[in-house]
Amino acid sequence: NQMNNLQYCETISATNPCVTADTWVTTKAGARQVRDLIGRPFQAMVDGAAWNSGPEGFFATGTKPVLRLTTACGRALRLTANHKVRKVTARTRWRLETEWVPAGDLASGDEVMLHDHGAAAVIRAPEDAVGYLLGLLIGDGVIRDDKTILSFWKDAACVGGEDAADSVMERAETLLREMEHRADFAGWQEVSGRNEYRISTAALARLAEKYGLVRGHKTLTQEIEAAPAGFGAEVLRGLFDADGSVQGQQSKGVSVRLAQSDADLLARAQRMLARLGINSTIYHARRSAGMRPMPDGKGGQKDYAIRTQHELVISGANLTVFAARVGFADMAKQRRLEASLSGYKRALNRERFHACIERIDADGEATVYDVQIPGVNAFDANGFYVHNCGEQPLPPYGACLLGSVN
Repeated sequence: NQMNNLQYCETISATNPCVTADTWVTTKAGARQVRDLIGRPFQAMVDGAAWNSGPEGFFATGTKPVLRLTTACGRALRLTANHKVRKVTARTRWRLETEWVPAGDLASGDEVMLHDHGAAAVIRAPEDAVGYLLGLLIGDGVIRDDKTILSFWKDAACVGGEDAADSVMERAETLLREMEHRADFAGWQEVSGRNEYRISTAALARLAEKYGLVRGHKTLTQEIEAAPAGFGAEVLRGLFDADGSVQGQQSKGVSVRLAQSDADLLARAQRMLARLGINSTIYHARRSAGMRPMPDGKGGQKDYAIRTQHELVISGANLTVFAARVGFADMAKQRRLEASLSGYKRALNRERFHACIERIDADGEATVYDVQIPGVNAFDANGFYVHNCGEQPLPPYGACLLGSVN
């Protein structure tokens, strides 16, 4: 307004729709947070296709009040009330109708679109394979000050015989032997009387530290989420081998599940899966905290304090994509998944990539940012299908008349 030669009689205002700096955006180079794309052009992935951003990338638009959208499937996004989100207006078995709606006009129960990145290729480079070790470490490993350890347990009936768990142990040891290690590296070592096997190398500790895994912080990290999709798929495979399961039958529905007490880990896993074209649902507090008897590692049981348990569930047509792009190295789990999928006599329930709004809450103020994606005018924000910048600064009752520009 200081440069407006009509400032004495009008005030120009603009209300750019924006998202916060911690928002994850899917780009061709991998997932990036908005803060890492400020002033940097990039290629945004929109439903699996790459679109060039404007030359300035994301840019700050000020400090503004923001809302927090939370869906029933566990997704969340912070954005300004005027930021447009793609809302489902009509849905039948054969068609889906949508329109752009400001976030502030949404209500609980509304359905919004998510991105479907199933068309995007997932390229696995040879160096991505070590991501599998990090998945195992997050699920069944220990990070100490002096060493980093992978652990694996076998059923007592299988010790000394052929076991599906051998496939996991063999893959992990093969990957570790390909890394730099001491000459006396002996591979998996049995812990007497516990049906437990452990393996440890300095190379594993260095790999973990490179991706932000340290003592007290053994989880899916920002560094892992920002890694290439092929690396992320390997991390997820290791994590599902350690803590995942295949449950259910065709009559009631088959699903792949990942149970964790760390809700933030599941939220990150959900975003990583979505970038592979796999939609999932997070169910919070599936098991309450309390004391429960568990194996004590000495052949008996002991009461342990258990944290609240949450669960990520993959079902329907997403199972086929999961099997192709993530899958299990644990052959028992992989065989069960393949048998379950082959047993279906009809097509799995089609994934429509939409989510139901559960809550819309005021979430304080934050510095917010916007971007231009010419041609498609949209981008992936934490998986949500949102509009990009398109604001024309105008005075009260002003009209956007581009024809007058000459």
